Amino acid sequence: MRFERFDLLARVIEGHARAEFDLSSSDMHGERLSYFGGVPDCDLSVSHVGGGEELRSELAHVYGGAAEDYIVTAGASEANFAVCAALLEAGDRVLVEHPTYQPLEAIPRGLGAAVTLLDRPEALEFRFTADGIQEALPRDLRLLILTNLNNPTGAALDGDAVRAVADLAEERGFHVFIDETFRELSFDEPLPTIGGLNERTIVSSTLSKFYGTGGLRIGWVRAGATVRRRLQSVLDYLSATPAGPSEIVALSVLRAREKIASRNRRLIEEGRKVAREWAAAEPNLVWHEPPGHLTFPGVGGNTLELAELLLKEYGTFIAPAESFGLQGHFRLNIGIGAEKLQEGLRCVSRARARLPPRAR
Repeated sequence: MRFERFDLLARVIEGHARAEFDLSSSDMHGERLSYFGGVPDCDLSVSHVGGGEELRSELAHVYGGAAEDYIVTAGASEANFAVCAALLEAGDRVLVEHPTYQPLEAIPRGLGAAVTLLDRPEALEFRFTADGIQEALPRDLRLLILTNLNNPTGAALDGDAVRAVADLAEERGFHVFIDETFRELSFDEPLPTIGGLNERTIVSSTLSKFYGTGGLRIGWVRAGATVRRRLQSVLDYLSATPAGPSEIVALSVLRAREKIASRNRRLIEEGRKVAREWAAAEPNLVWHEPPGHLTFPGVGGNTLELAELLLKEYGTFIAPAESFGLQGHFRLNIGIGAEKLQEGLRCVSRARARLPPRAR
């Protein structure tokens, strides 16, 4: 068992430390505890295996299903690792979308699974079709791993594709696992969850991104009973239980969801306007209008070189396509606030103008 270097995380840590303008981290606006009003006192010695009943009931109220459908984890990172560890053995066939968030590909490979990549078609703005997924499924598939919205491109998996994938999983006997961390940030076209469609569907998500409360380290998995039992057996060797105080705060966060959603919608709408105007004026650039806060503009060339120049000379951080196994793009978060986004994109334009034509 061996896990590869998490290139994106290393770049994000360096970018946070050095950059004035962070264009590529994936969080929405972070919040302080005071934003959520008075948080109840709690017993610091208490935690709950699988998450407390009150928090799981609140998750069910917000996201559907019943409290028992949910297991609370130490963030989506633990959730994603535990799902793969619960379902996979060495040699199992796993199909993973590409590009994707690096751990979703690296974890199965590190566990000894046989990983095949399913390319998101750039000609379709990185969107999958139900037929495209079906045609790519190997006969011996054990697990299909997707994201919705996709990280890094921001492309959506629409309702037809979600239902088709769930039906295929049930028909052919594999599991489909979708990381839905960014799904709720598609405001203009709300996207359905795959959670609860049948016993073969598994979902992970988190309070880190949409809610801006990553420091709580609260995530969750929604799955059928058999998967939940196997999942908890893995979690017993990891965090064992989520942090009790974080669960208490998480209840206040979830109950402020509409307030947070209104803020996020405004930030994305303002950012979309800024980014659209920038893209229209930028030479040799491929622009995809994002349904949420992430998009993956095509700038051509070696984006590692562009990223290094931006960080060194312009105090601006971007996550290059090379961190996702591609070239010629970078991950862009348009939800960071219009002023910061505008200044950061100006730096991108200046840096691109300095690069030789082969690099842009």
